[in-house]
Formats: sequence, C-alpha cells, structure tokens
Amino acid sequence: MSITHRTLACAATLFALVAMTGGAQAYQCKTTYVQAEALGNLKFQAAKSAKAFWSQAAKNKYDLSWSVWNIAASKSQNCNWTGTKFYCIVKAKPCLYVVQ
Repeated sequence: MSITHRTLACAATLFALVAMTGGAQAYQCKTTYVQAEALGNLKFQAAKSAKAFWSQAAKNKYDLSWSVWNIAASKSQNCNWTGTKFYCIVKAKPCLYVVQ
C-alpha cells in the first residue's frame, strides 16, 4: 500500500471514529471573573506573570481543569507603566473543555 493510500485509509478511519463517538466539543464557562495582577520590568513579562497568577487563582478557586488562560472567556488585559515597572491586570471567566 502506498503512503497516499495509507494516509487516506487513516483519515477515513479517524473520520469514522469521530462520527461514531459524536466528536462534539464545547466549552463550559463560569459566570464570574477571576482577576490577577503582576509587576514586571518589561510589559510582556508583567502580562505573562499576570496570566500565570490568573491560572493559579482559577486553579485554587475551581480546579486544575478550569485554569487554562487560552480557553478562558471574556478575557481582558490592562498594562500600564508605573514609572519604574509595568503593572498588568488580567481578568477572565474560567472555562472547561468538555467533550460530549
């Protein structure tokens, strides 16, 4: 069997498996926000730290599965220069990835 035929066979098998299991995926999100803040010498460092603190706060409040910043809803980020460092505040509603 050629590589092309094997690839097509694998794709067809995967498609059939997804069709049989439903393959529906969704996010379930909390209605309340989690907020975190951080300071940093560089804006991107302060923002990255604030998001890490947000993840920790969401984990502490709900569970590890709710602590992923990338799938959170209604995200906002506000960073300002304080005169000596950047101060960032991030806020979002934690979401859970659900396979139905």
